[in-house]
Amino acid sequence: MTTKLLEVEGLITEFDRGGRMAMAVAGLNFHINRGEVLGLVGESGCGKSVTSLSIMRLLKDTPGRIAGGSVLFEGTDLLQIKEKDMLRIRGKELAMIFQEPMTSLNPVLRIGKQLEEPIMLHLGYGRKQAREHAVHMLKLVGIPRAEDVVNDYPHQLSGGMRQRVMIAMAMSCHPKLLIADEPTTALDVTIQAQILDLMKRLKEERDMGMLLITHDLGVVAEMCDRVVVMYAGRVVEEAPVQELFDEPQHPYTKGLIRSVPKLRQKVRRLDSIPGSVPDLYQMPQGCRFAPRCPYVMEKCLSAEPGLLPVEGDPDRKSRCWLTEDHERKGGDCA
Repeated sequence: MTTKLLEVEGLITEFDRGGRMAMAVAGLNFHINRGEVLGLVGESGCGKSVTSLSIMRLLKDTPGRIAGGSVLFEGTDLLQIKEKDMLRIRGKELAMIFQEPMTSLNPVLRIGKQLEEPIMLHLGYGRKQAREHAVHMLKLVGIPRAEDVVNDYPHQLSGGMRQRVMIAMAMSCHPKLLIADEPTTALDVTIQAQILDLMKRLKEERDMGMLLITHDLGVVAEMCDRVVVMYAGRVVEEAPVQELFDEPQHPYTKGLIRSVPKLRQKVRRLDSIPGSVPDLYQMPQGCRFAPRCPYVMEKCLSAEPGLLPVEGDPDRKSRCWLTEDHERKGGDCA
């Protein structure tokens, strides 16, 4: 029987631009089980990174604010606890790998110093023991000459090495849940494969849950157990990874999968989804994907569908009127 590690329910995150509020995350619902990798995918601007920052409560110095919902971590609502209690959880039980390590690492502090601080804070180690643990973590993520690298500054390392440092930092206090926001962005394919293999190995060794945020469907197929597809702040589809690729339900998901280049593809022109993600301050009425959807119907323009189970399967959901029509024809839903 699986145990839910994280439950996000009705999460709403708003941003203020000159007094105008926009929902970057609009009523998000998903969960992550222990030892499971959940993929969160979608185009740039759909709300993936804002979701991760909301979970970690890292919107304090931004125009964003969490306006509703709950984030239950082992039954505790992270949105309701005091900041001092969140500080004890963040970095220890709940850790994050940020999208760009060069901007996430402090450029004026040596690598060792940046690794040692959370170790001393969360594990209670002295400086010498923290340095030994930092070196051990760097070796664990495959960094050669770890004893020397702890004395380097971030700019002295390659992109792949900096990303490994970020993973070592996130894993150093043995978190129960790891949030990885585009962990392989801007890395060449060889280094990307190494980073993914490393994350998979560490996850399996520690029975750790993981939220993997990416726009790369190849990474999703390689790493994830289940997938949540986001569009314009909404979940539009949720499914086990194999079923999502074999039989996508939502038109947006179908468009994403069609747009992936294929090795034996003879057609020179790649498929693409026409149009662009709508402006959060000028969201279309009805279904948010309707202006770009090849299957758009009249009711799509006036009313937004709910997130409905596909063929009565609670593990598969799609936010599309076509799903509702299919359910009604099959007699599974009223």
